Amino acid sequence: MSFALRVAERHDIAALEALIPLSTRELQAPYYSPTQIDGALGTVFAVDRQLIADGTYFVVEDAGAVVGCGGWSKRKTLFGGDQGRQASEDALLDPAREPARIRAFFVHPQWARRGIGMRILRDHIKRLRGQIQVATKRGQFTRIRIRLPTPAAAADSGKKALA
Repeated sequence: MSFALRVAERHDIAALEALIPLSTRELQAPYYSPTQIDGALGTVFAVDRQLIADGTYFVVEDAGAVVGCGGWSKRKTLFGGDQGRQASEDALLDPAREPARIRAFFVHPQWARRGIGMRILRDHIKRLRGQIQVATKRGQFTRIRIRLPTPAAAADSGKKALA
């Protein structure tokens, strides 16, 4: 399998708006009732344009079709799309005290369980010169621990790599 991973752009919004309901209705069905899913689509499970504007949201494509998406946020927003959100929720986190948030991962049902979500995480963490550890207890949980250098350390590391 050869997937292309790239930063999401505004022109991807229509594809994301089509992907999210497909992913949610099928892959979340074991965990939520149809009524709960219908209530969450468009608000909780929706496109967050701020993630795209921040450059922290990614799409995975296969033959030009978006088959997965996800990213992270440096803002106080915990979840959901951008409809009806308060401006205070978009305030920036304090990186010295508040960790970034993994946000809005969706995969097309036909591409589920092929590592698309993990590819987004691993590739981006590698670019940031970080480390990721994954521990799974089958049928119970997956714990993901991400360690990233502080912004000053990352800048120093980048300068050394260029020297």
